[in-house]
Amino acid sequence: MGQRIIFVCLLILTLGTGCTSKAILETNQAAQTDNVSTSKSSQPQYNDDRDPFEGFNRAMWNFNYNYLDKYVLKPVAHSYNDYVPSPIKTGVVNFVENLDEPSSLLNNTLQGKWKNAATSGGRFIINSTIGLLGLVDVAEMMGISAKQESFSEVVGYYGVPDGPYFMLPAYGPKVTRELATDWVDDLYFPLAELSTGQNLIRVALKGLNARVAAIPQERLLDNSLDPYSFVKNAYLQNVQFKLHDGKVPQNQGSDDVDAYLDELD
Repeated sequence: MGQRIIFVCLLILTLGTGCTSKAILETNQAAQTDNVSTSKSSQPQYNDDRDPFEGFNRAMWNFNYNYLDKYVLKPVAHSYNDYVPSPIKTGVVNFVENLDEPSSLLNNTLQGKWKNAATSGGRFIINSTIGLLGLVDVAEMMGISAKQESFSEVVGYYGVPDGPYFMLPAYGPKVTRELATDWVDDLYFPLAELSTGQNLIRVALKGLNARVAAIPQERLLDNSLDPYSFVKNAYLQNVQFKLHDGKVPQNQGSDDVDAYLDELD
């Protein structure tokens, strides 16, 4: 799946992690000195080591969430949520997630998580057959819950750090480790068998599902003093949450962030 219609994929996947809202943070205005021929502008000071490109990232945040989400993604997500029957929405979520089960099987195996690997394999077989190609999550009804793992989590498990945080144009938040490894998951069956068009539809549905899941958290984000930092901290905590299988390291997060993370997963 190396070739994609990049912009469209990224556009739909902007809310792939479930982040949403408008951007609100204006940088400090230039401070001008009296009687000096050249004026000097003061630059905002950022000191988050995880986010060395914060100036760029905030500009991308402004585009993504103050324009792209406000005028495109949010209206589409709300219309889909309001007018599409719940059984159809649930079926779409189940179908898309079922396609990721084989990659979870292999990624769990690479980490020595044998039970989780067997769970992923079993879920794929059950839901692809009894569950009508994954439209019905029969495995969950049987008490077999998903154990999703990405290749980014595999390399993280073996010590590769997150790397710098990025807010990408029309894509949303990512850490460098994800940017370098996410493509590997598309090499697994059945994703490797999809045509470019089919994969594009999958990405679109996955992004739509994530954006709809984020609707309950819109007010929380809008009321945040600094939505950019709120989303960044929530996203980075979610990366660690998944890497450590739900055992978030101490001193991370707050009640508000935890509520937001519930919607990301």
